Amino acid sequence: MPGSTFWAIIFFMMLLTLGLDSSFGGSEAVITALSDEFPVIGRNRKSFVAVLFTVDFFVGLACCTQGGFYVFGVLERYAAGYSILFAVFCEAIAVSWIYEESSNKYSSNAKKCMSE
Repeated sequence: MPGSTFWAIIFFMMLLTLGLDSSFGGSEAVITALSDEFPVIGRNRKSFVAVLFTVDFFVGLACCTQGGFYVFGVLERYAAGYSILFAVFCEAIAVSWIYEESSNKYSSNAKKCMSE
């Protein structure tokens, strides 16, 4: 295939930027949620972001050490998979319990949340 090296480089650069974008999106969700809940964080946003990324750096650094495979295995086993499925199941039960009277109320509340 002509230009296969070029396409390989482009593909792996795409994977790198996709991973970076995913981590930025997740971090932004945490920062926004905590800033909304605790106004003192909103006033010191730069300091909070610096602390958050420092903690993220050291947690990620643990995966680059000799025991990195063990840390990765623990995270893969307990932080994903059935635990997330269980959390989503509990959330679905809670929403259906709260909005048991009618789904119209849930729809109106969801539309209200999305418009604000």
